[in-house]
Amino acid sequence: MTDRIIAISQARMTSSRLPGKILEKVCGRTLLDYHLSRLSRSRLIDRLVVATTVNSADDSIAEFCRSRDVACVRGSEHDVLARYFQVTEKFPADIIVRVTSDCPLIDPDLLDQVVRYFLDHRDHYDYVTLKGEDFPRGLDVEVFSYPALAKAFRYGHLPHEREHVTPYIYRRDSEYRCGYLPSVEKLGHHRWCVDEAADLDLVSRILTAFGGRDDFSWRECLTLLDNNPAWLEINHHVRQKTLPG
Repeated sequence: MTDRIIAISQARMTSSRLPGKILEKVCGRTLLDYHLSRLSRSRLIDRLVVATTVNSADDSIAEFCRSRDVACVRGSEHDVLARYFQVTEKFPADIIVRVTSDCPLIDPDLLDQVVRYFLDHRDHYDYVTLKGEDFPRGLDVEVFSYPALAKAFRYGHLPHEREHVTPYIYRRDSEYRCGYLPSVEKLGHHRWCVDEAADLDLVSRILTAFGGRDDFSWRECLTLLDNNPAWLEINHHVRQKTLPG
């Protein structure tokens, strides 16, 4: 029997640093549209689901998903881990792919590489992701088994474990076998996610340079930035949030 693979993208409008960011428009399309359209190009994902909240502020996300015929499940605003588990109750899966909607440049081919690496090394890993120092921030992908998610949902009680979904897994080396997609490159100085206005500025320039298309690769983004090195300074000052502990 073939594994059923589901990609779950968490999304909400009430971002602490840049509220409403995922429905900001570039070339007439929202960032969420780019994100979902690029994910839909994956060859390995069986179903894509947006996990948003029951907060009325996120009605616009649910409506957007309806307009794009993308499944949407609504749950707790702050307990994101519960939201993910809720998705799997409605759409059972063997393998979970976690992505976040503030990554409009997410790359479907790279995502498939992470999934394929997980599938090919099931005897060695329960969880596989990209190493932060190897790939640009904004291409983030985590792949893990349903049993790992179910155990995290049941036993993960710390606030950051509920909010960030996977810390219960990757911080317990004695319980879970965690690995990274191999890479010899060190490209972690690139920042392509959207947390602050400066991030939106950079991503908008990238999307505009591609004319509002969504079929470009992350390698093409690197080439574009090589040709426009001053753009790297736009959000160079933005720091990624760190987890406690």
